[in-house]
Amino acid sequence: MSQPYFDTGLVLKLIVEEPLSKVFQEWLESRGVPVPYTRLVELELENTLQAKYFRKEIDARQIRGCQKLITELFAEGKFFRPELSLEEVMMESLEVMPKVTGRTGCRTLDLLHVLSALKLGCKEFVTTDKRQAEAARLLDLKVSQL
Repeated sequence: MSQPYFDTGLVLKLIVEEPLSKVFQEWLESRGVPVPYTRLVELELENTLQAKYFRKEIDARQIRGCQKLITELFAEGKFFRPELSLEEVMMESLEVMPKVTGRTGCRTLDLLHVLSALKLGCKEFVTTDKRQAEAARLLDLKVSQL
């Protein structure tokens, strides 16, 4: 089984209880694959946690708990950090943008994730975002939507 790539919105569901958290956890366990925790995922996830803090949805103690959980998931082998050049991802995103964004309306970060999946050699892209799913399909990735 090849390594799937997971959009940050799904990775967040492993860290913070949200709708679909249990569904994604069960799906991930049934597949038995680790989560590629790229710097892009890390950046977007941390920013999301800080935005939740700003909106008073979580407090500083909960953020520390989330960061501790991420460390534990790495230690358990459930997360791993793949080698990935964000410069290359961005350059390739610029090349495919007319083909993809012009047809899907995909946001920049979503496109960067799709290109990250391709650069990592992933064949499957897992997301809940319809535009991102369509962008992944246009670039010949198998899409699984939860």
